Amino acid sequence: MTDYTKVYQQLTSVDIEKQKRIWDDRGKGYYGEYLLFCQLYKFVPGTAKILMNLEVPVDESHTTEIDLILFHETGLYVFEVKHYKGTIYGKNTEPYWTQYFRTAPNSKFRNPIEQNGYHIRALQRLLPTVPIHSFVVFTHEDCDLRVTNTSSSIDVCRMNDVENILLSRFRNQTVFYSTDDLDMQFRALVSFSKMQETVLLNQESAPFHSWVEPTILGLESKKAELEAEKSRYASLEQSLQKCKKAVLFIGLLAVLLCVVFSLLSVASFREKCQQQLDAFKQNFLHVDQIGNEYIDDLQSYVEVSNVSLTPLTDDACSFTVRLAVSNDVYGIQLTETSKYIVMTTNGKVFEYDVFGEHLKYYSISNKIGTGIRSYADLAKIQFYGIPDIEDISYIKLTDITLFKLDIGNTIIKDSLELELYST
Repeated sequence: MTDYTKVYQQLTSVDIEKQKRIWDDRGKGYYGEYLLFCQLYKFVPGTAKILMNLEVPVDESHTTEIDLILFHETGLYVFEVKHYKGTIYGKNTEPYWTQYFRTAPNSKFRNPIEQNGYHIRALQRLLPTVPIHSFVVFTHEDCDLRVTNTSSSIDVCRMNDVENILLSRFRNQTVFYSTDDLDMQFRALVSFSKMQETVLLNQESAPFHSWVEPTILGLESKKAELEAEKSRYASLEQSLQKCKKAVLFIGLLAVLLCVVFSLLSVASFREKCQQQLDAFKQNFLHVDQIGNEYIDDLQSYVEVSNVSLTPLTDDACSFTVRLAVSNDVYGIQLTETSKYIVMTTNGKVFEYDVFGEHLKYYSISNKIGTGIRSYADLAKIQFYGIPDIEDISYIKLTDITLFKLDIGNTIIKDSLELELYST
């Protein structure tokens, strides 16, 4: 069985176990590259080679570092690897992307598509006739991609999507390179890598220029397999063409009926949507709060005012509100687990912690009531992931405690909710 850590070290001169113990930013980067290397090593079909951590010249005095290159019989595949967690927002046309966390500061980083484009332009100076494909891969298992990519020639994905996307790229290629071609491409770039002169494969030494692992299928058999698959898709396409003519008339009739129905029933449709929204708001309450008589009471005890929703960026806004209690019997208290729950007009629901890393919780300062403090302006919070404040239809505050204004501040009911904003 192949020891991936040893082969990786032969390719990069990096001891991945040592880097995992150090675990600084560079160590995390190496680990993400190692994870991708292992993934490719296991499944790539056809004749293939891999080089990693290349310092490729851009001009006479500058170089650029490329994380991983896959030499394949269908072309070159250049990978930019990011071992980032959190939610990633960005567009392929923007110079910087955002790494968003709920309980930590957000971070801006350079658009990795542009980074990889810079790498590819350097490679095209060395291999001008070889097709080069760009991949940006986020390898952390706790990464959520919210990226807009309008370029069909570039792939941005998480680790678990690499295999399907790469195999699809292989199937759609018509150019095939022989083993000798791959050796030539490999030799053209190997001097820019940190690859050692000898690679150990299954405890046996092999010169680097013969390193073609993994070779799962030969070139000719792979061609035959791809041709058979293309024939199957061509047959399927013919069947679909036959269905199109039969479906065309039905489709046009259906569109016409939909238009007529829409024109006749706009008022009814709006009323139905409003009923669904009201029902959704009811379901929006926590299960243990449905039918709770304290919900309506709490809404009557607390005056909500000075609501402020302000746009910040294309996907973020700030929110603050004032809560006042004038009741002489009861007061309210926020808890460590209090959250803002935000609903948008299309039914999406977002949660944001009131307290966290940068806003510490103190029980005394979060009580409102006669004799304590009559009102409180909640600290300004940033709602990320919402492109337009006009999309926000409902905001509520959860995990509020209702207590009695006696000596012991006796708790009457906890885990209550308060509506702060509704359109």
